[in-house]
Formats: sequence, C-alpha cells, structure tokens
Amino acid sequence: MGDKLSIPFKLAKIEEKQFSVFEEYLESDSPVQEKIGVGFGGGVEDRIIAASIDYQLLKDKHPFIHIRVACYFEIEPKAFKEKLHTEEVIKLPVELARHLANITVGTARGILFSNTQNTPFSQYPMRLINLQRILKEDVYIDLE
Repeated sequence: MGDKLSIPFKLAKIEEKQFSVFEEYLESDSPVQEKIGVGFGGGVEDRIIAASIDYQLLKDKHPFIHIRVACYFEIEPKAFKEKLHTEEVIKLPVELARHLANITVGTARGILFSNTQNTPFSQYPMRLINLQRILKEDVYIDLE
C-alpha cells in the first residue's frame, strides 16, 4: 500500500475563486447550516491535478459566508505517466484524492481566517471536514 501512495507532487498554485460575506443574514437567530462541495480537474500536458473546495455557511437557506478555493498540484512526470494517466482518464486513488482535498480544505480554512479576521464573521471558522465521508472511491477525471 505504501508504494501505491508514493506519488510525488508539489503545490504549484493557489486560487481564491470566490469569497463573499453577507451581513444581512448574519443577524438571524436561525441555526447555521453548512454546504460543502469538493471537485477535481486535471491537465495532461502540465501534469496538473486541481482540487477545489466550495464551502458555504447558511442561515434560512441564505449563504452568509461563501468561499471557493482551488489548489493546483504538479505531479512528478514518471508517477503521473505510470500511476495516474491513461489515454482517456486521470485516475486518482481515493487516498491521494483525499490527501489533495485535505490540503485544499486547510488552505481554504486559512484564507477564510485571514479574510474574516477582526470582523463579526470570524466567529464562524471552517470546521474540520471528514473527507472519508465525502470521498469514498477513486476519482476519475475525464480527459475528453
């Protein structure tokens, strides 16, 4: 199993795709609900795997915090060719997908902390996210 996970990579880029806060919904006494989305994309030429997190906190079905972050990981050439890439898809073993998603979640958590510091929104940090409940099987990125 150790060999299966030995896929060297480096973090190549971080993008804050969206950050929004809505004070008008912050005052509501309604319970806070959470909406989480995790996604992946990839490129063969540059051996990049993108992992993204879309995180929203809502009250009365209205988001009052919304952040979307993508992290781009460059995979070592030999590992990409031998372990991930086929002609039609990039296959991410679930353990690797969870690892890349976890790095992205931590990055988003830090961006959220930084962006809400010294504001009323700082009392709503991103909680820990159990990616084992979200990512249960290998991820296939279609190249067509």
